[in-house]
Amino acid sequence: MNFNNFTSDLNGKTCVKCEKEAKFTGVDPKKAWYCQECFIQMVRNKFRSALSKKKIYKEADARDTLVVYDGSPSGTFLLNQIDDALKQITYKRLMVKPTVLVLVSESEEPEIQQVIKRVAEIKKNFLENVNWFIAHIAFCLYDEPSELKEFECNGIEKITAYKYLLASCSVPTYKKELERMLKEKCLQKLAESLKVTKCMVTDDADDLGRLALDQLCLGRGGSLSSLVTVAEKRNDFMIIRPLCDLSKREISIYNYLCKIDDHYIQFSHTQSQEKSVQTLTDAFIRTLEDEKFYSTINTVLSVRCAMWKLLSSNVKLVLL
Repeated sequence: MNFNNFTSDLNGKTCVKCEKEAKFTGVDPKKAWYCQECFIQMVRNKFRSALSKKKIYKEADARDTLVVYDGSPSGTFLLNQIDDALKQITYKRLMVKPTVLVLVSESEEPEIQQVIKRVAEIKKNFLENVNWFIAHIAFCLYDEPSELKEFECNGIEKITAYKYLLASCSVPTYKKELERMLKEKCLQKLAESLKVTKCMVTDDADDLGRLALDQLCLGRGGSLSSLVTVAEKRNDFMIIRPLCDLSKREISIYNYLCKIDDHYIQFSHTQSQEKSVQTLTDAFIRTLEDEKFYSTINTVLSVRCAMWKLLSSNVKLVLL
């Protein structure tokens, strides 16, 4: 990865945290700039702050957590943060008992075997001493929780049924929404099988901002507060989104600086080009970013937070 991909207009920039020369910025280059050390610390603080604000791990008997790894840079970052936090010997140690779940969406046998092989290599760098399980999203189609096996892809028996279910949905927008819902159902089913009540996912600020706009377009604005918040409780299951305040750009820079940007899984499939609400939303946001409206995602999420506070305080909104 090229250093120049992350830097621009450096003349006269100084770090907002110290007096060193600034080299890196987050989403909006018009705002804060950081030196390398302060940038790394800023990103780590955002991750830890997201978890501490909700006091998710205040109970000693509820620390077992399923940590999802999907092969993406955000997934690599999440593994790195959990691995680093568990190595701390001070008050900074994260009190969590992780189990890593590698979530697979590939449907062809050679690609699944390649994922299993790659996972064995990645495990040597992160959380080597914890349990790792690999499962296909099709695991969601099991009627009852089943025992998971290590060193193989669980749920492959249901791949044919999973593909048939998706193929039966002819509208691209609804098909993508169905994929999202099946993924969440899969996580809940896997957590139930492992008797775990918490699940950390890799959704970052970019993902959540796009999801918020998608749900608004689908007429589901009322569900935004739960879908994009840090901790979403569902009966006896909780989805945790510790990357909710971090952009893909910040994560990519961090991975590059910490030399973990090669610990990912390269998938061979290409993104569908079918027109849908989701693809149009993505194109809309990319156009705004190309025109230097860098804070689009932050604005969407901040408005969502403001609306959630109003709704949670039982304030009545009157349309004039």
